[in-house]
Amino acid sequence: MSIEARSHGLWTRAAIHIRWAILAGMSLLTLDLLRDPLVLGALGLLAASNVVLLFVSKPRFKREELAAKLASALRFVDGLAVTGLGFLPAFQGEKLWLLGVPVLIGESMSSRSVLRVCVLSATMVCIQAAVMWSSHQSLNDVSTSAGVLAASAFIGMVLAGYRSKEERLSMRDRRLGTVLDCGAAFAASRDLKATTVHCLKGAVNETGASCGYVMLSEEEGRGALISEAAYSLDGEFQFPITLDFGFGLSGYVAKMGQPIAVTDESEEHSEFDGVTVGVRSAISVPLVTQTSPSMARASEEQVLGVMTLLSTKKKHVFGEEDMDLLRTLGSLIAVAVSNARLEEKQHATFVRTLESFATALEARDEYTQGHSQRVCEVSLMLGDRMGFSPEAMEELRIGTVLHDIGKIGVPDAILSKPSRLTAEEFENMKRHPVIGYEICRPLMLSDGVLMIIRNHHEKLDGSGYPDGLKGGELPLSLRIVCVADAFDAMSSSRPYRGVMAMSDVLAELSRGAGTQFDPVVVETLKELMHTERMRELYHRNLEEPEAQAA
Repeated sequence: MSIEARSHGLWTRAAIHIRWAILAGMSLLTLDLLRDPLVLGALGLLAASNVVLLFVSKPRFKREELAAKLASALRFVDGLAVTGLGFLPAFQGEKLWLLGVPVLIGESMSSRSVLRVCVLSATMVCIQAAVMWSSHQSLNDVSTSAGVLAASAFIGMVLAGYRSKEERLSMRDRRLGTVLDCGAAFAASRDLKATTVHCLKGAVNETGASCGYVMLSEEEGRGALISEAAYSLDGEFQFPITLDFGFGLSGYVAKMGQPIAVTDESEEHSEFDGVTVGVRSAISVPLVTQTSPSMARASEEQVLGVMTLLSTKKKHVFGEEDMDLLRTLGSLIAVAVSNARLEEKQHATFVRTLESFATALEARDEYTQGHSQRVCEVSLMLGDRMGFSPEAMEELRIGTVLHDIGKIGVPDAILSKPSRLTAEEFENMKRHPVIGYEICRPLMLSDGVLMIIRNHHEKLDGSGYPDGLKGGELPLSLRIVCVADAFDAMSSSRPYRGVMAMSDVLAELSRGAGTQFDPVVVETLKELMHTERMRELYHRNLEEPEAQAA
């Protein structure tokens, strides 16, 4: 629930309590007249209107603004009633005008409008004066009632002033808490989208907006804004997906680098960024950060995106305090986006360095040169055929390129030995997955990548190394790599043998299906053998006569 809605609900409940107090006061003042149908009718009408107000103001109906308007109208009705009923013979001589005191104080505290309070109090004073004059009461009584009602209005306005100051201080404390909460969320979580939504939700609730969205610029250049997060009090809404710089409200703010608040006072709702849900007002701030200074240029401001809030409420205006709040929250989002992009760049550079290192390592041995790259391509083709997500495909790519990086710890004499390895040499070779894992473990690579590096020689029956994983302990990505690695090893020449014919390679994979390899992955690989890319990678194996002759 928004802050504005909570305020409406608070004062509506207060109005209900005041009206029940007025009803009780009228009952006591007219206790000896309760047999009169007119008196009972007046009290019944007051009670019925209060029940209606109570019903409309229930939170589940989400009619806070309607209930507030109804409560405001009923306060005027109450003021006129407690003074005007004196014209009726049944109420003459009764001091019902005293009930105007809580009415005026309630109106002052609720509306905080000097004009409304003055109009209501002046009307009540005039009606009461006319009632007392018609009943031939003394001028002293008239002035006393007028003075009491005027004093009530004054006291109410003084109390309203103190209440307004208290609410402003409370709002500032609450908004400061929102900023601190959003800052803590960005510091504690690496999920940029989730924390941006959390920050956006706080902005919408605190400003009384109806909905909002955050759009980020493309990493390279300023060609377009792309939606990163959106939030609405009423659930889903049609927010913009992309916008060019300079187009629409958000695009203009991104281009100019300056915040804007606009209000539509016409009956025809304006369109902001293509959103047509009866928008009455909008506010948009750029997400600005400072670029790092270099030898060639000084630090300068860079617009990373925009945060835009929209309101569909009549007479809702975004003020300076709303702008200050959005600027502060926008700065938090901008810093988080900048850090996330810098981390992505550093990670990409770091991974490329590792990949280059792994490629250079393979170049030590002409027999294994290009092995990791081919395993990577075959694994990605398998992953794509088996429906992997983009994130899983990236893990597969990095893991396969780095899977043999641990061979840096294996002596050259073993790697390039022209004959089969002895048992002792093979045990030394089996250490390379763990060596690679230990090299990469401190480098903040994902668990999926580290598992590929460490466990690409595991088997379904648990006879693999180094951890003896079996069955369900091997995720699908690892099963793919195990098949792709063995497939490329058998399809490549070694010092002790030539290139195996493709029919022999596939036969060997089929024999190991169910014990060493995943049968589904093996069958999927066979389906890929007819693709153009597989023919380019393993053309020598597909030329079976020449391969067998070798």
